[in-house]
Amino acid sequence: MQQEGGPIEEIHPGGVVWFLPGVMHWHGATPTTSLTHIAIQEALDGKAVEWMEKVSPEQYSK
Repeated sequence: MQQEGGPIEEIHPGGVVWFLPGVMHWHGATPTTSLTHIAIQEALDGKAVEWMEKVSPEQYSK
């Protein structure tokens, strides 16, 4: 996972990550591993999440 402007951090089995509201972040599998993503979030003014643009394979591999 990575927060905007921060270093890439590995997530290990059973790991938990948490981000402050409004902080752009990314998380995903690697070419050789999978990732199961379970999100718990609150809604503010009827909106629970703001999805940003998709990451291309070229961007992801950097």
